[in-house]
Amino acid sequence: MESSPLAGIRVLDLSRLLPGPYLTQLLADLGAEVIKIETPRLGDYARISPPEMGLGGMFEAVNRGKKSVAVNYRNPRGREIFLKLAATADVILEGFKPGSVKKWGIDYETVRAIKPDIIYCSLSGYGQEGPYRDRAGHDLNYVAVGGALGLNARPSEAPVPYGLPVADLAGGMLAAIAILGALIGRGKNGRGMYLDMALLDGVISWMTPLAGGAFFSGLGISAASHPLLGGLPCFNVYETADGRYLTLAVIEPTFWADFCQRVARPDLLSRQFDRTIGSELAAIFRQKTRAEWQELFAGSEACVEAVNSFEEMLAHPQVQARGYVHKEDGRPVGMNSPFVFGRRGMTSAPALGEHTCAVIHGLGVGEEELEELSQKGVIRMLK
Repeated sequence: MESSPLAGIRVLDLSRLLPGPYLTQLLADLGAEVIKIETPRLGDYARISPPEMGLGGMFEAVNRGKKSVAVNYRNPRGREIFLKLAATADVILEGFKPGSVKKWGIDYETVRAIKPDIIYCSLSGYGQEGPYRDRAGHDLNYVAVGGALGLNARPSEAPVPYGLPVADLAGGMLAAIAILGALIGRGKNGRGMYLDMALLDGVISWMTPLAGGAFFSGLGISAASHPLLGGLPCFNVYETADGRYLTLAVIEPTFWADFCQRVARPDLLSRQFDRTIGSELAAIFRQKTRAEWQELFAGSEACVEAVNSFEEMLAHPQVQARGYVHKEDGRPVGMNSPFVFGRRGMTSAPALGEHTCAVIHGLGVGEEELEELSQKGVIRMLK
């Protein structure tokens, strides 16, 4: 198998929970060596997140194939170990409240003094500058501030939280792109870089397609008015006879013609963008069950697809064909890397401190000192 794109790149990840670990999971999937730097006592909070909060299994899902080094970087000796490790790294990611790493002496300027070409990324909710710099928040807050949550609402109804942590994932992915760009730049000019990335950045970036309409055509941005957010009946969700749901997403006139032919409604051919036909389309879809409609539209260009549950998604033939589902003993246990071009065997998420001994010993720290540091709680290691 060809070498992974990021083979030989070492990433130190000080982040917790979802956005940062999702970011570094993408880098690990591309072949980087990702070392989670965790506190000895608790480590990443996702390890103990309560399942009733919907967070059960999240740690395992976004920390595959990584290493865990448990060291108290707020302790002087722990900080010394961290900086020694930083000198061997290509990328450092931190996700703390702005100013925290400066207080602990592990900030960009400190690391750059010993590793001039380091790529150092700070990933926070609102960024390192601005009036919201120190404001606490979570995904729902960021999509609200970014204008995305307001789009997820029907007329005269309250906005509904998205089914995915949009800001966490969008912000993490955008930061991953920034890191990859910085790595390419370093390969050309030999210089490192500091990256100030925010979860709000991802939300705002995803608003770009809608902003075009707002700025240049005067089209209002809301679920009621925007054509592709439910404003047009030909691009909407409809209930079937058995209480399930189908998506109709027709833009091209030829696809609309196919739809009209399949539902035996040639009278609708000239009314594709007529905003008054929603009730007629709803009545049409209520005539058959979801399975019956799926059979009818099989092989068509009408752009009609079922709204799948999570379990249905896992079993979907296209999902199976692309190898997205990771199985052990024939049972789905998680999702595979999204990079289908270079999937390889990936180990499971590490135990807290699983790699502390091996990694720190590689920095020249002897076994006696390791044992001493462990007894004093500066590090945590598995034997």
